[in-house]
Amino acid sequence: MAEPFSISFLPQVDQQTSIEALTELLDGVARQPIAHAPWADGTGLPKVDFAIAHNAEAILLKYFVQEKEIRAQYHKLNDPVYEDSCVEFFIAFNAEAAYYNLEFNCAGTARVQYGPGKHERVFIPDHLLERIRFHISIRNKSEAGICWELTLLLPKELFKFHPNLVLEQTPARVNFFKCGDRLPQPHFLCWSNIIADSPEFHLPAFFKDAIFKSRALTEENTNAVPLWTAITNKY
Repeated sequence: MAEPFSISFLPQVDQQTSIEALTELLDGVARQPIAHAPWADGTGLPKVDFAIAHNAEAILLKYFVQEKEIRAQYHKLNDPVYEDSCVEFFIAFNAEAAYYNLEFNCAGTARVQYGPGKHERVFIPDHLLERIRFHISIRNKSEAGICWELTLLLPKELFKFHPNLVLEQTPARVNFFKCGDRLPQPHFLCWSNIIADSPEFHLPAFFKDAIFKSRALTEENTNAVPLWTAITNKY
């Protein structure tokens, strides 16, 4: 059996950490490619990576996207942002059948639901979505297209149906996606590959096992160079 995907603990992040500082910290976390394209021929697709960590109180996530063009029509919480240039994170805690889908367009607009299947979902209320902190960076590169980055701080309170959630050492099942249903060239990419006849992300059978690393295991690694030191020493 494969080892679960390890989600690092970042002790440098607390309530006083700015979202700008967080985006730099996540630049130092190992990136994972969202490169599987089960419903495409492999041409003209975006290049997408993500980095993920946690600080026991929140999930810390950053997406790095390069695509030909972007769309950001939705600005209201829980709008259908998957029609825009969109990145997504699905997570089921422990061995539960129900899971959260967290979706964000390139303007940072969030859509979050919970349930056991695609057609049995409940929206997470706006007042909880408003607690998400995010940072967007968009730049236009003539040859590479448009590059955009989205940094997210997802507090534990967002996961409404898990009021006693403890992240450290908690097992989960996860998948990460990139889509754009109404872009001139629609695309559907996934981190953990999916086998299905048509584009469909709501298939938890294809989620991967993951584990949130504990603070203690991080502190035991005394030979590691502190990430914050590595960043501040660059200036």
